[in-house]
Amino acid sequence: MKKKAIILILAIILLISLYLALFAGYNDIGFNLFKKAFNLNNDTDSMILSLLRYPRALKALIAGSSLALAGMFMQAVTKNPLAEPYITGVSAGAGLGIVLSILFFNTINYSIFGFLGALIASFLVIIFSGFSRFSIAKLILIGLSINVFSSAIMSLIILVNPMKSYTMMLILSGGVTNNEIISNKILIVIFIIFLLLSALFVPKLNFLRLDSSLLETNKNKKYFYSAIIIVLSALLTSTSVFCAGILGFIGIIAPQISKMLLGQDYRYLFISNILIGSSLVLMADFIARVIIYPLQVPLGLVVAFIGAPIFVYFLTKKGDMFND
Repeated sequence: MKKKAIILILAIILLISLYLALFAGYNDIGFNLFKKAFNLNNDTDSMILSLLRYPRALKALIAGSSLALAGMFMQAVTKNPLAEPYITGVSAGAGLGIVLSILFFNTINYSIFGFLGALIASFLVIIFSGFSRFSIAKLILIGLSINVFSSAIMSLIILVNPMKSYTMMLILSGGVTNNEIISNKILIVIFIIFLLLSALFVPKLNFLRLDSSLLETNKNKKYFYSAIIIVLSALLTSTSVFCAGILGFIGIIAPQISKMLLGQDYRYLFISNILIGSSLVLMADFIARVIIYPLQVPLGLVVAFIGAPIFVYFLTKKGDMFND
């Protein structure tokens, strides 16, 4: 009953975050805009909702959920509470894809290039890690190598293109995209498919938590589940990059908050990570939009300002949580 009550409270927090992201402004709690949501027409408020707020909130929700689930998967597979979704080279691969798109295409469709860069980098790491002799240590080291190599190329491109460096750095700071490369309906379908796949493999996470000696007789099954879950984590993270760019900390702190509240059962952690990750990014998007209105702070910076203190708190005050 306690766990269900916590899930209910998290759902209420998500609804509040969603309301703020959709309707509230820098000097307005948003009641008038909220009433417009039930009667959209051709006026300015309706256009703001349908063309700006709804797509932003949808992508923030998908980005937060995807990152939190990806972080949960990576921490479960590696048995490392500090593991995060970008461990497979996703962040540097996405950043390199974004920088190349700005260099050659003047920011047009940069999100799809970031998505492709993230996918390519993560799958290179997974392939080089090998399926027959799969090793978490090898995965981490190869992911680190891909990250360093991609980051070096990205830094070189930024340095030798000073005219575009500001745009590159601004977009790399993260932000909810407004592109229409993929319609919102298709994006929702893709996200639901990934959610269903994630739910399918949640019971396997409890299996992977078993002691290594117990898993010795099921080593092949362990490697198979680990590889599939890492691929799924890479897909979720790449989807997040497509929606909101590169966002740090969400994939670390959302799983840790979930464990603090609900323990180690991944059936509950699956739901709580979706709720917490979504709430964090929605709230960060609201803050980014209003804190220095009419200017907008990059979403990635707001997420970092929120996430870093929480992360330090876990390290200093809740150190025992990092023993799975």
